[in-house]
Amino acid sequence: MTTAKQSRLVSIPKSDLDSLEATVETLENEYVMDQLERSEQDIQKGRVRNVREFLKEL
Repeated sequence: MTTAKQSRLVSIPKSDLDSLEATVETLENEYVMDQLERSEQDIQKGRVRNVREFLKEL
C-alpha cells in the first residue's frame, strides 16, 4: 500500500511532458478558457458557418 509520504519516480517521454505542460498552461489561462466556453455555446446554439462560406466572404 502506498502512503502519502512515499514518493515514486515516473518516467515519461519529453514530448508527453511538453504536452502536459501546455495543457496545464491552457487550463490556467482565463482568457483562453473563456473563449473556449463561448465557442462551445456558439456551437450548441447553432451559430456556426461552413469554412468554405466563410472564406468566400473574405
